[in-house]
Amino acid sequence: MLNTPIKPMLLQPAPELPTGDNYSWTIKYDGHRALLHYKDGRIRIYTRHKNEVTQKYLEFEFIKLPVQNCILDGEMICFDNDKDVPVPCFDSLMTRFQASNPTKINDLMQELPVQFVAFDLLFLNDKSLLNEPYYKRLSLLNKHIPNQNNLSVAPVYENGATLFNRVIDLDLEGVVARDNNKPYYLDSRPQNVIFKTKNYQYSTVSISGIRKEKFGWIMKEDNKYRGILEFVPPDERKAFYHITKQLIIDEDKDFIYLDPLIKCEVKYQCLSKNGYMRSASFQKFIV
Repeated sequence: MLNTPIKPMLLQPAPELPTGDNYSWTIKYDGHRALLHYKDGRIRIYTRHKNEVTQKYLEFEFIKLPVQNCILDGEMICFDNDKDVPVPCFDSLMTRFQASNPTKINDLMQELPVQFVAFDLLFLNDKSLLNEPYYKRLSLLNKHIPNQNNLSVAPVYENGATLFNRVIDLDLEGVVARDNNKPYYLDSRPQNVIFKTKNYQYSTVSISGIRKEKFGWIMKEDNKYRGILEFVPPDERKAFYHITKQLIIDEDKDFIYLDPLIKCEVKYQCLSKNGYMRSASFQKFIV
């Protein structure tokens, strides 16, 4: 298990906050999932798809933990310091993640330092903790893993509603609820074990074009380009297709451009640094 790529437990989407007093709550950090393996002073980092990315995050070479070995489940994040309150920035993290040149990576270590936020402990000192309940794994995590540069343990909260309201105020991604009494299930999305509730945004956009090669509608909001809308149900695609000929104003090899008379409501995660709506999905046409 140690220093072997493994697939973590995935989160069950929950449109509403789960109820009950058997949950521990954490912020859902906007980054990428990572499993950090530590053995005899050396760290190796894997994505949830079992790809090793240790060389992308060279700052972790200097981390020393007061344990013989362990596996931490967590999120790799990068803070956006342009805002009044530093918050995780997915765009900045992707800049780090996509860098492959060692010189570029070293430069980005100074410009865009990363942080690994641990929220679970799967293995400790030659012993698997997968069958232990979450409250015990969490206790061991807080006992054995100290906060330090580039690595911290996620704060845990008891009141999910209060935390979610704070997440909305700070425009963060969402919250995660974990059942304190459940074990850890590798490579699965178990029911009623770990939930994610996202802080989605809603907006009305105009459909100003159609991408040709791969389906997508051009979205504009107050005449500002907001990206490509790809997640549209088949019936709505067909209904819109029947009226597009009346709206065409121009065309090139990639797009058919439309008079933006038709509007729809979209749900999205947040705006990227360049103002695009992340993970936008169609909700309904606006009449």
